Amino acid sequence: MFTFIKKLFGSKRDRDVKRLASEVAEINRLDEEYESLSEEELKDKTGQFRRRLKDGETLEDIKCEAFAVVKNACRRLKGAKIDVCGHELIWDMVPYDVQLIGGMVLHEGKIAEMATGEGKTLVATMPLYLNCLTGKSTHLVTTNDYLARRDAQWMGHLFNYLGVTVGCIQNQMSFSQRSEEYAKDITYGTNSEFGFDYLRDNGMAFTPEGLVQRGHFFAIIDEVDSILIDEARTPLIISGPAQHSSHQFNDLKPKVEGLVRKQRSLINRMINEAKEALDKKEDETAQFLLYQVRQGMPRHKQLMHMLEDADTRKLMEQVDMMMLSDMRKEQARELREELFFTIDERSHEANLTEKGCEALSPDDPDTFVLPDLVSAMSVIDDDVNLSDEDRARKLQEVQSSFADRTERIHNVDQLIRAYCLYEKDVQYVVQNNQVVIVDEYTGRLMSGRRWSDGLHQAVEAKEGVKIERETQTLATITIQNYFRLYEKLAGMTGTAETEAAEFREIYKLDVVVIPTNRPVRRVDGNDVIYKTMREKYSAVIDEIAECSQRGQPVLVGTVSVEHSELISRMLKRAGITHNVLNAKNHEKEAEIVMRAGQPGAVTIATNMAGRGTDIKLGEGVVWVDRATITSGKALDDSFDGSTLRDKILDKPCGLYVIGSERHESRRIDRQLRGRCARQGDPGMSRFFISLEDDLMRLFGSDRIAGIMSRLGMEEGEPLEHRWLNRSIETAQRRVEQQNFGIRKRTLQYDDVMNKQREVIYGFRGRIVASENLREEIYDVLFDVLSEQVETMLMERQDDESVGAFTEWIHTAFPIPVRLEDIKSRAADLEGLRDFLFENVKKAYDLKVSIEDAGSTVMMERQILLQSIDTHWQEYLRSMDDLRHGVHLRAYGQRDPLIEYKREAYSMFEDLMWQIRSEIATGVFRSATSVESFEQFIAQVPQTLVHDEVSILGDNSAAGRALAGGAGVDVDRVAREMVEKDASTVRRDLPKVGRNDPCPCGSGKKYKKCCGQS
Repeated sequence: MFTFIKKLFGSKRDRDVKRLASEVAEINRLDEEYESLSEEELKDKTGQFRRRLKDGETLEDIKCEAFAVVKNACRRLKGAKIDVCGHELIWDMVPYDVQLIGGMVLHEGKIAEMATGEGKTLVATMPLYLNCLTGKSTHLVTTNDYLARRDAQWMGHLFNYLGVTVGCIQNQMSFSQRSEEYAKDITYGTNSEFGFDYLRDNGMAFTPEGLVQRGHFFAIIDEVDSILIDEARTPLIISGPAQHSSHQFNDLKPKVEGLVRKQRSLINRMINEAKEALDKKEDETAQFLLYQVRQGMPRHKQLMHMLEDADTRKLMEQVDMMMLSDMRKEQARELREELFFTIDERSHEANLTEKGCEALSPDDPDTFVLPDLVSAMSVIDDDVNLSDEDRARKLQEVQSSFADRTERIHNVDQLIRAYCLYEKDVQYVVQNNQVVIVDEYTGRLMSGRRWSDGLHQAVEAKEGVKIERETQTLATITIQNYFRLYEKLAGMTGTAETEAAEFREIYKLDVVVIPTNRPVRRVDGNDVIYKTMREKYSAVIDEIAECSQRGQPVLVGTVSVEHSELISRMLKRAGITHNVLNAKNHEKEAEIVMRAGQPGAVTIATNMAGRGTDIKLGEGVVWVDRATITSGKALDDSFDGSTLRDKILDKPCGLYVIGSERHESRRIDRQLRGRCARQGDPGMSRFFISLEDDLMRLFGSDRIAGIMSRLGMEEGEPLEHRWLNRSIETAQRRVEQQNFGIRKRTLQYDDVMNKQREVIYGFRGRIVASENLREEIYDVLFDVLSEQVETMLMERQDDESVGAFTEWIHTAFPIPVRLEDIKSRAADLEGLRDFLFENVKKAYDLKVSIEDAGSTVMMERQILLQSIDTHWQEYLRSMDDLRHGVHLRAYGQRDPLIEYKREAYSMFEDLMWQIRSEIATGVFRSATSVESFEQFIAQVPQTLVHDEVSILGDNSAAGRALAGGAGVDVDRVAREMVEKDASTVRRDLPKVGRNDPCPCGSGKKYKKCCGQS
């Protein structure tokens, strides 16, 4: 039925192409028409387009003309010599029809899937040119600095020809350089640089001149799947040194090393006992032992060797399922308690057992056991013999002890993870006495990035390098939420179709598959499956040797630095010359990849290192097989799409891509395969797999192992069939679904923060942009008075409540308001609020009139921004703590996400109150000079000169926020006055803010309508 419908209506690709065919024809017609224009007339089109847009035309009105101008300019530039990153290139590109289609898809705000070698870099120029004509920010996002610089220089030649300026953001650029590059019509850069600049603009800038970005209008993301999918699990974080460091990794390292040795010894004994039990056919005993080994050291080499046997693997699968049942939960716990610690390889978690706690601290095993904090605090609360002071002291001691013990246990868990789950040259490398993370998808070094929650320090302790000081988050945003800031977002890649559902759900982006300019002539062989890694790598080396002898270029893809170096060592022993591209030498990335298509070249690349660089075939690397030689047929006639095994190869036949392992994601495998057969070139690909590979070991090689066992396959003999390819794809789908769930959950948590971030950044942005902050300050003063009136007087207006409120007024503001004034107005709370606001406003106006006029705005801006930044950064740390601990609520049958949202809302309400409260009092505690401060005090009504004015000298951070950082010692004045502590208050009732819509229904802001004072 599906085939019938497809024939009747065509595929989605066919329909997309057909829809845009008429516009392609119009672009080509205009291109021919523009051939008669002089160079000056063609270049003048840019100015004409800009004027037409200002006169009311839309981008759709000029789209075909703009695309035709770019195509015509490309034609005129043919043969031009361009210096690109120190290499001289000759411009030889004119957009094909399929590239025009790709450009229109990008302009529509969609993802264009285009095969490798189809010229995505050129495709992007047309929508970039069109959209930058609006004068708004237009960005091209790449995966690394080199590609950003290369493409900006390369395509910049075309843009400059048309009178469009091009900028490029690089990692080490200064503020002034960034500002200059963002000011240009089109800006190239990496996703992290764009994201960090956004965080710096909104979290660190103090003046309008301190902003570098011009907004977020249109962005095209190159390798969109790499950025929006692969990197989306890690948020962008700007960190600063923590005020104090609490880790104990150096102290705990010897103990944990000893514990790991004990566990290894225990696991070795259990493995030997399991082997003996299997020999004696005592399957149940063997199962329990294998379960313990898997829980204690899942990557133990002997265990992986035993699991090559199909019967043993079946026993392992059975016991894993058995221990998940409710009936066996207690038995599973008892088996785990015989270990020193347990490891969950899938979730990358490690946990101490009671036995492990005793081994770490024989004298006091409870040192590594969390106490029951609630019970301990209840005992203290119920002790009637304790005075209030002793009770408070004991409660503080219990809480402090709990915090110390929690930190110690957490440090131990992180060290165990570092020793048992994080391998050098796989997850990280050590360079210049530093631990540098390796990106699991691209194989590139992630310089400057650090694992969170103490894991990075644990790995540093393990490797014996300097343990960097703990950091705290100053600003953060996820990749997803940053790119959702853009009014229009588009992307291009060679592999997006498998993730189309995620692109649509998270980013509202549709994927359009663009046909290739020429038919794809790549032959994809079936996966070849071996029992062990040793057999697999031997077969890979043999295959490379055959190709090398006949002069065929080979690109070998690996999943880690470790595996790339292993293959390199084996090739050296075999005497085969080769290049290695991994996280350790990524600086030569483009150069190595460009040479990968030369005759006889052998290149080993970690994952998709070198992505974004074309591999062009050298001379003599052609498609030749025995049938062609015999019959003398032409090249194209000889290609019949037959499988790789059916080809009897005698001479080079294009680039041969060998995958040394299947990746967790099908998309990454497709990227590797797509490196060959560009623009109709011949090519071939094949994956070599073993049952010891992580994917096969963790996600379903039991059926394949069973088949190999039943067939009685000998060592070194592979299994190969297209049906097995489907089994492997099923395993990959499981991992993809799991990873999608992780990314979606990360986004759900960050969506809570994102709404709060918008409020804070919006508030902060208004302050940075404003030249007159008086209205913002009035709004804050009004809001603080409103909240306190509602909180302290809404339910009660007795003498005690009115007295407490009057004390707060005198503590917060230097205004001549007496107890009688408040009592007489307590029945009308809105009237009381307006009366107080008028007095506070007059007091502030008096203060400002005395200050230095040239410094007042800077002083006000610093007070407001310092209050926001200080509390926001502290809030981010609190939210980190909440996020790390909230998952424990699941044990109480509560959804951690719902709990996180509820508590985050409450915490944000407190945050906004703290910020407003500090601003409200801070503006009265600061001065542009000591003289103006003393003059203001002298003019305050004499009734307030004693207790009430004491608040002006409060030793607060806001009190030291002075204009331009001028050193006015307000603390000197403070020491001469009596200090008072402002009472902490919270508002539980709704209120109408000054900037909220007026409840009368006028549509105006409350402060401009019924709230006018």
